[in-house]
Amino acid sequence: MALGDKLGPKVFPYVVGTVAIITGIALILQDRNPAKKSKRADFGFAKHKAVWIRIALISLAGIIFGLAIDSVGYMLSTAAFMFVVSILINKNRYVQNIIIAVLFAVITYGVFAVALKLSLPRGFLEQLLPF
Repeated sequence: MALGDKLGPKVFPYVVGTVAIITGIALILQDRNPAKKSKRADFGFAKHKAVWIRIALISLAGIIFGLAIDSVGYMLSTAAFMFVVSILINKNRYVQNIIIAVLFAVITYGVFAVALKLSLPRGFLEQLLPF
């Protein structure tokens, strides 16, 4: 290519790779030091079981959201996802959670799809929208 920088974007992967190799060597040398014992990692699964269950449920909801957004549409799937997440975080406040979920979906759809003219999945029900 006659135009532009000869190196172009090729330099960045080399720099990242070199830094990763140097960092890896430093970690290997640090681990070989017998005076410096590394502790066993404790994520607190037994101690904080409820928190880890919430994290797993939110992750599962995020995966389902990602799979459903194209067919169901942005607003419905986002409102459902936000409702599930808010129920896990803000228990026993169903009306408040519904209001938050619906307002978040409508406002973000209005900002991104209507105001910024970005393409968001409309789904089967959102085809009825006039905008």
